[in-house]
Amino acid sequence: MLIEDADCFSLIVPTYEGTPFVRRCLEFLQASGYRGNIVLCDNSTAEHLEFVKSCPGRYPELWLDVHLYDAGIRFLDKLVQTMERIDARYVMLCAQDDFVVADGVERLLQTLEADEGLSCARGRVGRFYLRRSEAGKDDRPALEVTQHAMLAYENPDPVGRVLEHIRQYASTLYSVHRKAQLMESFRLTEAGTQNVIFYQYLSSCLTVALGRVACLDTPFLVRQVHRDSWAARLKDDHEHWPLLVASPRYSEYYLQFRKALIDFLTVRLGHAEDGSLAGKIDRAYVHMAKRSLCQTGLPDTPDDAFFARLQTAGTTEHKLLSSVATFTLRYTDTY
Repeated sequence: MLIEDADCFSLIVPTYEGTPFVRRCLEFLQASGYRGNIVLCDNSTAEHLEFVKSCPGRYPELWLDVHLYDAGIRFLDKLVQTMERIDARYVMLCAQDDFVVADGVERLLQTLEADEGLSCARGRVGRFYLRRSEAGKDDRPALEVTQHAMLAYENPDPVGRVLEHIRQYASTLYSVHRKAQLMESFRLTEAGTQNVIFYQYLSSCLTVALGRVACLDTPFLVRQVHRDSWAARLKDDHEHWPLLVASPRYSEYYLQFRKALIDFLTVRLGHAEDGSLAGKIDRAYVHMAKRSLCQTGLPDTPDDAFFARLQTAGTTEHKLLSSVATFTLRYTDTY
């Protein structure tokens, strides 16, 4: 299997101050019989750092490598430095609180191997929330399923593809990537903007510019919504949505994003600029903002059918999500 060949693929798990989630992530991979190379890249402190350092000894059944960094390193720098140290042609990022579906990842690797025009490939994502009742923590939490859009971008024209990506945005971050292209997008993004939202937008747009994006109708990742997640912790920060729109630096961040993207499309990819590209990006961005903030112009997507299957007892997708949720219930410090 491609997933078991370290020259082909490595699963990168960026870890930070998250021992309960890292433990759960690795024990899920262990329980599911995962046999590929797993790289923990960590910049934690104190007991969290000690736990990550101990993981190869704690989980000898897993093929674990640990890369340690200073606590203050920036997220994209950590990922680039990690990718510089591994041999794999393809990589996938797995957050410390996520669950990987190995069969789905294998199919994505096969897709990338068969099509050199793809920069990355992804499948469907199951996302859930375990809601505790107000009666107390002793009650079994209720499982709630939430939608997580994953789209393909197949336009053969890089500029058209990028504009469509901005209009119908579904981040490419959690996909299976060609390592060289992901490293290039991260390096350029770090130089272009350091805002937590716009570096997601920019790195994703650069990935789309470098190649087409495939989306298979197969689950490859399960994600959990919870109060200790990165997004939840940042919700009251003016660097993140929803308060970003009120930040005094919002316009500055957007202009950094647009300039870096135009420079890449015109200089790196050689797009002939007639002065209209900035306006096209602006219009695409406004469309995206209306979708995300106002819930207008939302299209019907293949994710709708997948989302329906997630909620239908007896389907393969529902069984997968239920099994992950049941596994999560063992880890009471993660929900």
